Amino acid sequence: MMTDVMSTHISVLCDYDALFSAIELKLSALPHVRVSRLQSNPAGRPEIGRPTDEFGLIIVAPIPPINDAMSMLSRTALLNRVGEVPVLIISEQPSRPESDDLITYLNFPFDMDDLTDTVAVILEDRHHVSPERSH
Repeated sequence: MMTDVMSTHISVLCDYDALFSAIELKLSALPHVRVSRLQSNPAGRPEIGRPTDEFGLIIVAPIPPINDAMSMLSRTALLNRVGEVPVLIISEQPSRPESDDLITYLNFPFDMDDLTDTVAVILEDRHHVSPERSH
């Protein structure tokens, strides 16, 4: 299997430092992946913390009941990217058990190997899909 030599940028929205560090450490084992953290902006000002890089995956790990995934995406001006960029939501709140083309769910708590496997499948699927999507 041949993979692109270019790096895939994974952006993580996570309010819990230890969880972000664990995600970053585990995903750093994947080849050609770089992980960065985006801050969820509680003031709702999209100009702060707004991503400027293109990325291949958004991981959202909210801390309920303080935050939920959709509000975190909205505060960082990423809600409109759902459907263009794969989204992985890690949450302890009940969610849809199956994945679709737009959002993949991983229930919290989770096994770190499950995280790596899920991310690898998402990235592999993304490489098989045409980069240009018609809307």
